[in-house]
Amino acid sequence: MWKREKKPEKGPGGDFVAGLKAKEKGFEVWCRKMIVAAYKGIRRGHWKKVVKRALLVLVIVVGILMSGRYLFSDELEVTFHHLYSPKILGTDNTRLVVLSDLHNREFGPDNRELIQQIASLEPDLIIMAGDMVNAYEDDLDVILHLCDELLKIAPVYYGPGNHENHLFYEKDSPLESLLAEKGVHVLVNRAEEVTIHKTPFLIGGLTTAPEGYEEYGAEFIEEYEKSSDFKLLIAHYPGLYYDALSDTEIDLGICGHYHGGLVRLPVLEGLYHGDVGFLPKYSGGMYSLPNSTIFVSRGMEDHSGFPRINNRPELAVIDVNGRQETNG
Repeated sequence: MWKREKKPEKGPGGDFVAGLKAKEKGFEVWCRKMIVAAYKGIRRGHWKKVVKRALLVLVIVVGILMSGRYLFSDELEVTFHHLYSPKILGTDNTRLVVLSDLHNREFGPDNRELIQQIASLEPDLIIMAGDMVNAYEDDLDVILHLCDELLKIAPVYYGPGNHENHLFYEKDSPLESLLAEKGVHVLVNRAEEVTIHKTPFLIGGLTTAPEGYEEYGAEFIEEYEKSSDFKLLIAHYPGLYYDALSDTEIDLGICGHYHGGLVRLPVLEGLYHGDVGFLPKYSGGMYSLPNSTIFVSRGMEDHSGFPRINNRPELAVIDVNGRQETNG
C-alpha cells in the first residue's frame, strides 16, 4: 500500500516528491472505490459492467506504471543519427559514438556496461564532448580507466567542457597531460587531421564559452574554416551556435552542456538550462543550420540534483556517409 509521508521530503526535488505521494494517495482511494463498486455489481448480477470496469482499471494501472517507469528511467539509451555529406569519399560509412556530460558516472562496475555497449557499436571514432568529470572532485580514476578501455576500441577525441577547464586552469589538475599520455586526442582550441576510409577529416576542439569566443576562439575558427576537409568540431557549449558559429561552414558540430534541458517536453523538447533559461534553442538531437549541422547530446548524468524527466542518459551514434536518406 502507498503511504503518504507526514512531512514533505527534504533536499532537491522535495516538494516534487511530496506532490507525487499526494497523487499516489488519491489514486489509492480511487482504486478502493472501484473495488467496492465491482463487489456491489457482482452481488447484483451486473457482470458485464464489472468486467468493463475491471478492464478499465487494469489499463489505467498498467499505463501509470509504464509511463512512470519510462519518464523517470535512468537507463542508458542508444540513439542513432545519420548525416549525409558530399565530402565522404566512396561508399564506406564513418561511425561516430558520442559521449558527453558523464560527470564521473559509472554504468556498471568500472563502466563495464558502457564499454561493452560502445564496443558492440563498432565505432570508427569516439567523441567526448566535455564535462566527463566534475570540477569539484579530484578523483580522475573514472575517466582515466574509461579512456584506457575505449582506446582499445577506437581513437578517442576529447573536447574539454567547463568542468575540465576549471580543473585545468583553476586547480592545476594533471588531467590533460594524463589523457594525452594514454593516447587520447585532447583538443584545446586546435585541430588534428585524420583520414578515415579514404576521407580526410579535420577534427577540432573549441573549448571557450560563448562570452569568451572573440578573445579565445575567433582566431582558431577563422583558420579552421579554410580547410576543405570534412570539418568535425567538438564545441561543448551549444550557445556558441546562437551567434558566434551560426553561419560558419563547419560540416558537423558536436555539443553537450545543456543536459537535454533536464525535462524533455513533447514538441518543445528541453525545458531549461541555467545558461539560457527556459526552452533552450538546441537542447538535444540533430539541427540543420544555414551552412552546417550540429548534434547536441543530452548527456549521461546531471550534477544539479534535479531529476531528469523523460530524458534518459544518452549514448549517441552518428553515421556519416554519402548516401542521401529520405523518410518514406
